[in-house]
Amino acid sequence: MAETHPLSSGVLIGGHYVVDTLINTGGFGSVYRGIDASERNRPCAIKETYDVTPAARRQALMEAAILFTVKSKHLPQIYDAFEDNGRFYLVMQLIEGENLLQLLNRRGKPCNEQEVLTWLLPIMDVLQELHSRSAPVMHRDIKPANIILTPDQTAVLVDFGLTKLYDPAKETSTLVRAVSEGFSPVEQYIGKTSPQSDIYALAATMYFLLTQTTPPASIDRSVQDALIPPRLLNPLISSRVERALLKALAIDPDQRFQSMQEFARALREPAFHAYADATIADRSIQGVSGTAPVGRAGMTNPYPSPYLSSYDRYQSNQYQVPAHQSTPPPPVYPVVAPPRPVTVPVQPKVKQAPAPIIVHLPSAFNQGCLWGMLQGVLSALIVLFLRQEVFFYLALLEGFLFYLLSGFFTVRKGGGAYRGALAGFWAGISSTIIFWLVFPLILLILIARRIQLDTASANKRGVVLNFNKEFVHALRAVAPVLPGGHSTTQPPTTGIIIYLGGGLLCAILLGLLGGFLGKRSYRRRYSV
Repeated sequence: MAETHPLSSGVLIGGHYVVDTLINTGGFGSVYRGIDASERNRPCAIKETYDVTPAARRQALMEAAILFTVKSKHLPQIYDAFEDNGRFYLVMQLIEGENLLQLLNRRGKPCNEQEVLTWLLPIMDVLQELHSRSAPVMHRDIKPANIILTPDQTAVLVDFGLTKLYDPAKETSTLVRAVSEGFSPVEQYIGKTSPQSDIYALAATMYFLLTQTTPPASIDRSVQDALIPPRLLNPLISSRVERALLKALAIDPDQRFQSMQEFARALREPAFHAYADATIADRSIQGVSGTAPVGRAGMTNPYPSPYLSSYDRYQSNQYQVPAHQSTPPPPVYPVVAPPRPVTVPVQPKVKQAPAPIIVHLPSAFNQGCLWGMLQGVLSALIVLFLRQEVFFYLALLEGFLFYLLSGFFTVRKGGGAYRGALAGFWAGISSTIIFWLVFPLILLILIARRIQLDTASANKRGVVLNFNKEFVHALRAVAPVLPGGHSTTQPPTTGIIIYLGGGLLCAILLGLLGGFLGKRSYRRRYSV
């Protein structure tokens, strides 16, 4: 192994990359902040891998070449890959934020199920695309510390298997250093990874985030499965998510989900009944003589176990805390085992598209028009039937409130506050149009009603009315009073433009304010 002294700040590598501060270091490599002098001092992250063997170098270059083609906000963008002074370097986008391990330690309590799914489901979609390539690209080290949550709540998967490379030809003692205990599947201890290995690691990461408990090491679970069903540690976890996690955490890779897409679909579907059968332990192996379990001292059979799996105990409601566990779990809540499926004739399967990742947000146009139309009608009624100056100001306040509500209800389920401003804009436009449609219509009805009453009274007295004079008289009688005591019989000229322009500006600003309030409400509702 080459010396592993960290690089000094200011060192130039690769011709134009300037090393800055050290971000993290380990037995296989280090990560530094850096500057790309050839790209106008663009910030970057520089990963340095120590003592790269030819096989590992080829593998790293191949994966780097594939990642060059990946464009996703959930993976750091790869800028460059090169060798310098006997070490391998990978230059990539610098991701600012807090990793999920730091977040959980800071909070001191498990994460909310919905926010965990919001963070990790997009990452699962990216991994599915990489796993589906002709030569599957695997991460090999998914864990909370390798998922960074950016300030805009986007989860980014980092450390894509390049700083923790290992050679499958090396001895077991060296390979153990390349696993993350609690998160690496048992097959990774013998260097035989597959897409199912990433499925296990991602499920272990979700288990940790939802329970604040690290799963037992897979190498120990292969001897005696001491995995506690997650709902015993956190009763707020849904049974649907629990069943999906227990299947994904199966010791045998063949008993896990067969793809990351299948795992994601199980987590997204509102009704989830596909795993009522035994999915973690293969009971048929119990009858095979001479089967040796996996232990830290031997690797002859890395998957089956002669003990009941945690999922089998979960189904039979017979879970007990292992004797060697020092800290007992929280009180056991009754868990109703899912019913065994009835055998029915196999029907042709209809391929269904997976559920969308993002909940459909209310349209700013629809919300703005809805609240604008309500405001326009209500304002016209207030002005016409409550014919005093004070009620004109009441109509204005009512309009401001509706603009605020349009922005709030547009953003309260997610999205940026700017969507509230857009909703306010459409509310202002639609309220103005509706007001000037409803106002003259009702005003004409009131005038006609007044003329009818005056005509009836004049007929009783035997007086003949002049229509033009009577129309003006009726208009003055029913017309509302505008600010300053002016009647609508003397409409302002330039004031109309000022009212319209000022009203639209107020609608946009109040919609933006409502958007900020809606975004705050959304964050408070989904925060743990």
